[in-house]
Amino acid sequence: MKKLITLLIIIPLLSFGQKNNDTEALKLCLALQSNNFTSDNEAENAIDKIMSVIGTSQKPILQACNNINNAVAAVYKGQRYILYDRKFINSLTSGSNKYWSNMFILAHEIGHHINGHSLDILLYVNNVIDPKSLNEKRNQELEADEFAGFVLAKLGATLKETSKVLLNIPQISNEISSTHPSRDKRIIAVELGFEKGKLNNDTISNKK
Repeated sequence: MKKLITLLIIIPLLSFGQKNNDTEALKLCLALQSNNFTSDNEAENAIDKIMSVIGTSQKPILQACNNINNAVAAVYKGQRYILYDRKFINSLTSGSNKYWSNMFILAHEIGHHINGHSLDILLYVNNVIDPKSLNEKRNQELEADEFAGFVLAKLGATLKETSKVLLNIPQISNEISSTHPSRDKRIIAVELGFEKGKLNNDTISNKK
């Protein structure tokens, strides 16, 4: 269990599933904590907007999960999930930029799925597959940031609105020993994705 919790708290894993797999999402959440959890219509709507940008009908199973202090993209029994801690997200998204910051976090997690970063939790816990190196994880974070920048550009955000959430994350003191790259590198990745999104001017006005 300790290995499972450590994996989910530290490593963002991502994928998509169907609504009839909510029971499995609840089981996965229970593996992390024993508090109550519910799904948010606002978060579901945000997922719909992000999916409209990338042109796919597959949606992740979205599950609020308290006390994990993270937003986590995970695969469990072959199904894909996004678990999110409301308090954690609110700590990064307070103020006037809350809408776009929330969109960025969810787009980042979907970016892990789209880029094939997901590992099946059960396979990992049972030692069927090995965890990825820290360098691989840092590169995956940058790819997910780039994807989030692309999505928010398509949704009509400004570059400032898109990258602002990264200004609220802690600075990495020693990148070599971290699963996440430095803030500066992440902002550069976001800017790259944003510029790619702006190459096609067909933005979607979805801030409602």
